[in-house]
Amino acid sequence: MAIIVKEATTRRDINKFIKFYIDLYRDNKQIAFPMNADERKTLNPAKNPSHEGCMTRYILAFDGKKVVGRVAAIISQKEHEKTGIKYGRIGWFDFVDSAEVSEALIEDATKWFKKNGIEKIHGPLGFSDLDREGALIEGFEEKTTMATSYNYPYYHTHFTNLGFEKSVDWLEFEIQIGQTKTETFEQLADRALKMTKCKVIKPKSRKELISYAPEIFRLLDECYADLYGTVKLSDEQVEYFTKAYMGFLNLDLVSLVSDEHDKLIAFGITMPSFTEALQKTKGRLLPFGFIHMLKALKKNDTLDLYLVAIDEKYQGKGVNAIMMNDILKGAKKLGITKAETNLELEYNNKVQNMWKMLPHRQHKRRRCYIKELS
Repeated sequence: MAIIVKEATTRRDINKFIKFYIDLYRDNKQIAFPMNADERKTLNPAKNPSHEGCMTRYILAFDGKKVVGRVAAIISQKEHEKTGIKYGRIGWFDFVDSAEVSEALIEDATKWFKKNGIEKIHGPLGFSDLDREGALIEGFEEKTTMATSYNYPYYHTHFTNLGFEKSVDWLEFEIQIGQTKTETFEQLADRALKMTKCKVIKPKSRKELISYAPEIFRLLDECYADLYGTVKLSDEQVEYFTKAYMGFLNLDLVSLVSDEHDKLIAFGITMPSFTEALQKTKGRLLPFGFIHMLKALKKNDTLDLYLVAIDEKYQGKGVNAIMMNDILKGAKKLGITKAETNLELEYNNKVQNMWKMLPHRQHKRRRCYIKELS
């Protein structure tokens, strides 16, 4: 196998970059394929404001004319300013089970990183914390969510052989909510509402929900500021993510909580699972992909928990019970019986304590690797 690597610079190259992931996992039963159109937008600096302050190199590996691997090398100036460390990020790192392929990709990325003064490489990470991150190291038999990627077990061996070590792990939980009695949460929520004088906000339309977007992302930045790999979102990013996702949220599955002065102090954003729909679409919305997505919105037994944030001043005061009670009511109305938490840092006990009152299991683990450049 004579491996050749090249930078992906043309539209045709980027299409190959995106399609490789679909081809590598075409017959996999656990994966939730990203939509091709979304991937093109994410990778395009002209359309994705998360590229601001970033340098990027997309790399493809070829065996003859066949694509056998890919990686995105990213340098984020915002991350350098926040951490004081010259990190390089690797994302979209996928490859066939060949050491020659993974070595060639990382060698090319490393040369580019060194040329730009980078001291350490870590990943898988994207441009922001709202991109897919982490390589799966436990739970390969479990289905992924729309917010996470899937990878084969051999990835860990390649990372290790390439000189990477553990930087941090994220945990994921499955929560059983179908048999949960809501009375306990109602009592806790009522008590917390009286004690804190907080209020549950129930938007009557998606337009009204979107009006809260600036406050939602403000709170997100504040609460996630010290978490691994996060950087503050720009106004342009807030607008971008609002347009991309908030327009099709189910109002019954979103919880907003304000203080007595109507300032947003907590939110929980959840959605019906799109995993099975995305498996059927194979990354294509047309001609029939959108039908599978619409069906998932209307009929589903699984809930994906995407973002949860509580103002630090209100943590430990029962606000989590207020939100859980609100979301559980909406989930039960739709016939949902279980929920996927998505990624939680392994040391984020505050979030993990939220699931103690519900039957749950920790079923997946993802890792961010790190390597020092000599």
